[in-house]
Order: sequence, then structure tokens, then C-alpha cells
Amino acid sequence: MRRQPDGPGGRAGPGFAVLRLLARGEQILGSALVVLVFALMLIQALQRYLPMDSWTWAGELARFSLVWLTFAVAGYLMGRDSHITLKLIDHSVPAGALRFVEVVANLVVAAVCAGFAYEAVELLQLPPLQTSPGLGMPVKWLYVIPLIGLVLTAIRALVAIVAPGAGNGDPAGEQAGDGAGGQAG
Repeated sequence: MRRQPDGPGGRAGPGFAVLRLLARGEQILGSALVVLVFALMLIQALQRYLPMDSWTWAGELARFSLVWLTFAVAGYLMGRDSHITLKLIDHSVPAGALRFVEVVANLVVAAVCAGFAYEAVELLQLPPLQTSPGLGMPVKWLYVIPLIGLVLTAIRALVAIVAPGAGNGDPAGEQAGDGAGGQAG
């Protein structure tokens, strides 16, 4: 069993316990979606060679699952500092300015995610006018997982501002990145 560090940069306390729990849930959901995409793609490949009717819903669900996977693990990647970043600034500015850049970047990420989450809520409140052709699923249901992922990503961006380098409660945090919360050294 790993010992969690205590102190201001550590991950002790109920807030980080919740983040660890969320990270575990994001890992499970992301893994399930990867397995689902793989299984659906395998079904589609087998359908080409087996004498059976084609399941059009399999390809549709695989595409939806890939989109859901992107949003479902965005917060997890944010917490591990494994999201897509440009590290050019990290190597060219002093540490004080780097912290300022990180705060501004996290504020922008949080604001954009909050704006997209607001729009996802608006789309979920619309009447179900369309359904997907293969599954017959109301199209507005597509926005549930992206909404959750966007909210979690915004939360993790704000946590990264308040507690930089704390791993955002990620259970595998000490294995991720350089261990310095994204600061290159």
C-alpha cells in the first residue's frame, strides 16, 4: 500500500480523497469505453466475413464511444498533467513567470470547459427532436458524458491553480509525468 504524502503539497484530506475516487471512476469508465470500441470494431470486422445481417448500430455506437472516451478521460489527463501542452514556455521563462503562465492556462481551460458544459446543459434541455439512425437513441443523450467530462476537467483545472503539483488526487500521480506538477526542471 502506498503512503500518501502529507502537508501542503501532499494529497491528504477529504478533498483529495474525492479526487482520487473520481480519478478511479474516470479510469474505469475510460477503460470500459476502450474495450467497448475494440469489441464493436471487432464485431464490424467479423460481420464482413460471416453470413449474418449487418448490425448498423455497432459502427454508430463505436463512433459515439470514441467521442465519449475523449471527454471522459479529459479530467483524468488534466489531473495527471498528461494532457496536450506546449512545453516551450516551461524552458524559457523563470519559475515565477512559469507559475503565472500555469495559472492563466488553467483559468482558460476552466473557463472554456465551463462554457462548453453550460452549452451541453442547454442541449440536454432541448426536446428530443432527433434520434440516431442505428441505435434509435435520442441525440441529446450524446451530451451526457461530455458534460460530466467537461465539469470534471474544469474542477481539476481549478484544483491545479489552488494546489499545484498535488496530482489532483490521482491515485497513480507519482508515476505520471516528472512528478513536479508539469513544471519542467
